[in-house]
Amino acid sequence: MIIKQLDLISFGKFEEKSLTLSDGMNIIYGNNEAGKTTIHKFIEGMFFGFFKPYSKRKIYTKDYERYFPWNSTEYRGVLKFIHKGEVYRIERNFIKGFDEVKIFDDKTGEDITHLFDYDPVLRLYSPSTALGFNSVVYNNTINIRQLGNKTDKILAKEIKDSLINIGGSLDEDISVKNAIEELNREINFIGTAGQRKTSPYGKTVDRLEKLYEERKIALKYIEQIKVQEIQLNDLKNKVSALKQEREFLDKKIDNIKRLEIREKYEEAKKITREIDNLYKETERLKEYSSLNFDDYTYLISLKKEEDNLKNNIYEWNEELKNINNSLNELIEDLNSLKKYNIVNGEEFENIIEKYKEIYRKREKLEVVQNKINNVKIENKILDEENMRDLIEDVYQYEEIEEKKNAIFYKKEDTSVLFLKTRLEEKTKELKKKKLLSFASSLTILTFIALGFKNNLFFILILPISLFLIYNLYSNKDSKAYIGNLNRQIQQLGEKEREKNTELEKLDYEMDTILKKYNCSTKIELKRLLDENYEASLNIKNRDKAFKLLKEEEEILIKKIAEIEDELKDFNILLKVEEDFTIEDIKNIERKYFEFITKKDKESELLKEQKELRDKINGCHIELGQISKDIEEIFSKNCSSSIEEFKEGLIKKEKYNNFIKDIESKELLLNKILGNNNLEYLKKESILINKDLEYDHKLLEKDSLLNSLKDVDNRLSEKQKNMTRIEERINSLFKNFRPLVEIDEDILRKEKSKKEYEKRLKSLTLARDTIEKISKNIQRDFAPTLNKKVSDTISIVTEDKYKEVKINEKMDISVVEPESNALVDIGRLSGGTMDQIYFATRFSIADILKEEKTPLILDDCFIQYDKNRLENILKFLIRESKKRQIILFTCHTREKDILDRNNSEFNYLNL
Repeated sequence: MIIKQLDLISFGKFEEKSLTLSDGMNIIYGNNEAGKTTIHKFIEGMFFGFFKPYSKRKIYTKDYERYFPWNSTEYRGVLKFIHKGEVYRIERNFIKGFDEVKIFDDKTGEDITHLFDYDPVLRLYSPSTALGFNSVVYNNTINIRQLGNKTDKILAKEIKDSLINIGGSLDEDISVKNAIEELNREINFIGTAGQRKTSPYGKTVDRLEKLYEERKIALKYIEQIKVQEIQLNDLKNKVSALKQEREFLDKKIDNIKRLEIREKYEEAKKITREIDNLYKETERLKEYSSLNFDDYTYLISLKKEEDNLKNNIYEWNEELKNINNSLNELIEDLNSLKKYNIVNGEEFENIIEKYKEIYRKREKLEVVQNKINNVKIENKILDEENMRDLIEDVYQYEEIEEKKNAIFYKKEDTSVLFLKTRLEEKTKELKKKKLLSFASSLTILTFIALGFKNNLFFILILPISLFLIYNLYSNKDSKAYIGNLNRQIQQLGEKEREKNTELEKLDYEMDTILKKYNCSTKIELKRLLDENYEASLNIKNRDKAFKLLKEEEEILIKKIAEIEDELKDFNILLKVEEDFTIEDIKNIERKYFEFITKKDKESELLKEQKELRDKINGCHIELGQISKDIEEIFSKNCSSSIEEFKEGLIKKEKYNNFIKDIESKELLLNKILGNNNLEYLKKESILINKDLEYDHKLLEKDSLLNSLKDVDNRLSEKQKNMTRIEERINSLFKNFRPLVEIDEDILRKEKSKKEYEKRLKSLTLARDTIEKISKNIQRDFAPTLNKKVSDTISIVTEDKYKEVKINEKMDISVVEPESNALVDIGRLSGGTMDQIYFATRFSIADILKEEKTPLILDDCFIQYDKNRLENILKFLIRESKKRQIILFTCHTREKDILDRNNSEFNYLNL
């Protein structure tokens, strides 16, 4: 990864500040307060923002306020970086409440923000996906800052503390020790059963025991209440008997009212006939009464979901078919290149380098052999006029060759390949959008048809129509974009043909010069110039030169034979001819690169194939469940189709109306009958003799009233006794809470007790697990870290210290080269500890991340003397061949050393 450009539009003290970085060594120089730290923090802010890591909510760090623009209401910037050959552009607005991150393909301008990870806590997309780690790991590995002006003792302790946390958690800001202490504090807070007054758990146990004692007392009162209730029931039975006697007397008295019964009977008989007719109607429609309207609504939604799933399966099957076709084509291509599968990348590079070495030595051998032949032949010295022609023709040949190379290396094969890839992607995207448009149109037509039965479907048409309009508009843009890509590919093809014509013309001119001197290559032409020039000046030294040339010839022949012997197996595998050219080797390199590229494409297609199959299988499972749910609804509602279900709901509504009519008429009938029934009224109507019965009842009335009074007196006495017993029962109830309340409290406390016990068990398990995992990480991490740190410290100290040891307790020692004894880091100088601090962080970065990410150094070498600084800069220059280095400094000595060593670097003066 390479950071290409920084645009501080409005950040800290800077406005409209732009910095361009190179892909190797970059030195950003500035005096104190020049803004180095601001630019340093800008890089961090563009990738991660200024948010507290590992937080469950969005919390800004102090850096947000610290770098808020001084004289502007805007707070934003742009960062461009190269990742895996592609140029990306990050645009970030830092303003709180208006935070926004956008990521673009800088070549095409396409917004590709959605391809990066989304942080649900920050509600922002994260450009740090390209780095592969979060802000904490970034600040503890590739972002290396100065340790500051600290004593050697404090410096040693800081390095050790940092390693302890990294060794325990692979994260310097996550402390295993703090995590265990926090778990112990939580365990101690919950407490034990014996801590009745000081801990939540102890208080819960104490309260639970008191509740059980309260329940025991309540049960005793309940037994006393049961005795009183037996006496109360006895009185109730006697009261019931008296009430029956009173009813008997009431009936006799009521005989005088029976003359009214005849009219009531006739009216009741009419209403009863009407009720019977209604019951017959409800019996006919009873089978529809159990139908559920909610089931019908749910059934409609299931049918819609079923159709959507079927459409998805069809679309994904089409995508899967395209992927399978691409895979088949790719496999055929890979089969033709399978010979490259037996060697890895590093081994292949070594093989190619050996072939190139053979080619170089053969060229050198040919030069030596030609010199030998020229020494033997003394009559080939050109005269002065021919020598001038030869020199002029050689210069002309080189000019033509430089012009040819300039044209050749401007070829735009990569651009054509990229445009074709984008064309393929956009064509697939357009096909998918067309399929969605067709599906949306079909859905709208279906909803229009269903809308005449249910108006809800007309409402659903609106969002689908909006989606269809948006999709059609998007299709128009995609077609325009595809047309533009085709025009660009055609233009690049025409340019390539023009360049090939120019190259053929230059090749002819070069070939004419070679034929003039009977040479086949530029090397022979240069050799002819050198030989004749030397022959004219060094005739006396021919014998001595001839001997040296013969010795050089023998060495070259031997070396070529050795390398050819090493490569004899690969000659057959790679089909390398004995008289191969450098272009043959380049062709092999291109074929191998093509093989690696196709293998990567195959992995990507296989991954997409698996994802699509998983989606299709998931849809089939959902479809099966939906079908099962539909069958259950039909079975539950005794229907076989939606139409039958709908018809049944209409009949259910009629059934409900009949039930309401029955209830209304039964209410009227009950009002007429009172406490009597129709049969009773019928009998009484038949038996009544109007005159005699009426006179008889009038004569008996006084006796019946006296008897009724006596019964009422006895009934009143019994009821008073019942009231006294009920008062005693109520008094007993006041001595205790209801048993159900006590049981509910016991249940809550038991639940609380179990939760505390479960929490204690979980906390203890978490503490033990963290300690165990931490020990395992330390055991696995330390050996790798020892090796990496030792290799790095050996380079930066020029082998003064070759071995660093970090044990399981994260104690750091170095092996003293003279005595071979382990020396604790605290006994070393501040400069050496600073070197170990740098080597440790640099090594951790390589362990955690295989990809070479930029290394950002902020005034890291303040404590370094001149020798140490020169060593570390040599190391960084070598490292800059593999990765980008960004060094912030307030001194000029770094630049002076690099200039003195003729090192390549990009220098930016703030």
